[in-house]
Amino acid sequence: MGSMFKVGALVLAGVLAAAASPALAGDPGVSKDRIEVGSFLPLQSGLSAGATQYRDGIDAYLKWINKNGGVDGRKIEITFENDSYNPQQAVAAAKKLVDRDGVFAIVGTLGTTNTVAAIPFLAQRGVPLLGPLGSHPSINTPTERVVFPISPLGTSHGRSLAAYAHEQMGAGTFAVFYQDDQYGKEMMQGVEAYAKETGLKIVGRASYVPSDVDVSAQALALRDSHPDAVIMAVIPKHGALFMLEAQKLGWRSIFLAPQLMADAVSMKLGGSALNGMIINLYAALETMDTDAVREAVAAMKEFAPQTAPGYWSFMGMAGARLFVAALRKIDGEPTRAKLMDALESLGTYDCGVIPPVTYAPGHHAGPTTFGYAKIVDGAAGKVELLKHWSE
Repeated sequence: MGSMFKVGALVLAGVLAAAASPALAGDPGVSKDRIEVGSFLPLQSGLSAGATQYRDGIDAYLKWINKNGGVDGRKIEITFENDSYNPQQAVAAAKKLVDRDGVFAIVGTLGTTNTVAAIPFLAQRGVPLLGPLGSHPSINTPTERVVFPISPLGTSHGRSLAAYAHEQMGAGTFAVFYQDDQYGKEMMQGVEAYAKETGLKIVGRASYVPSDVDVSAQALALRDSHPDAVIMAVIPKHGALFMLEAQKLGWRSIFLAPQLMADAVSMKLGGSALNGMIINLYAALETMDTDAVREAVAAMKEFAPQTAPGYWSFMGMAGARLFVAALRKIDGEPTRAKLMDALESLGTYDCGVIPPVTYAPGHHAGPTTFGYAKIVDGAAGKVELLKHWSE
């Protein structure tokens, strides 16, 4: 019992039954010529723009694989469900996909509270969850064996941005503008931990909630705290609003934020106000000259031409790429148990569109390294790579 992971009683019973019955039918979702998987995403919510791109990344890559012969002669088909970023709807969507549609695995979820709500059901049924994008430890450093993360811990984001501001740009004091929920608070905790370790000072904090339509008071308060750098734990709308207010105030500082502030939605909202912002990279830029990125861009152009390659689509694609990589390692008929064994045999694995993940028995972790880039022209959507995560 050396593993840290929990194994549900129903899963264990199923494994024992399978071992005792060689003639038992294979796992759900697997047939001679196809494998059926599912995904639930907040396609009708405040995150709908990102969720739609995330969906398109998953779908485009699987269609690319199918075009090129599938995996061992099987095509991969995916069913998408909307969860409206609602925990109850997420559980209902997961149950529909597993119980009614009979999917083999879940490939791609987006959001913290909705994903966290569905994990107990998936763990009980022994259904692998690949590519969940969220900030909770149960997603990014899970205790349930079925969860295979693709994103860093929220605290790692805050720490990485503070470290870059201090070590590369000479910042000695910080302000933090954060979303008043677990996502924002975890990032702020990362900034606080780094500041404590290095003896630096946080001179200002200001928060917002997603329903806010005006953040001018927060921008003014943080400007008046005179920080060397501002760490932003934000979503696109409020990050753009904050930067537009900073531009109106004529406030010049070092502004740093997660990569989602460099996506097409953020650029459209913020325009030139985003110029000079530093972002940490945990997904590829479409301009990176690697085989994996060239393949990802080609897949998007062929199968999702309405969606520009970038952060959201590459994050979605990451889970699909890991799923295919693991499928290709399975000997014989695919089963959920074999899929998880194959994933755990990957070790520290670079799928090419995100920094390396680590999957091993008893330990599943999202990326722990970051790259960095600068928005040089928000109105034109131009981003300059400063450092790749492999450097």
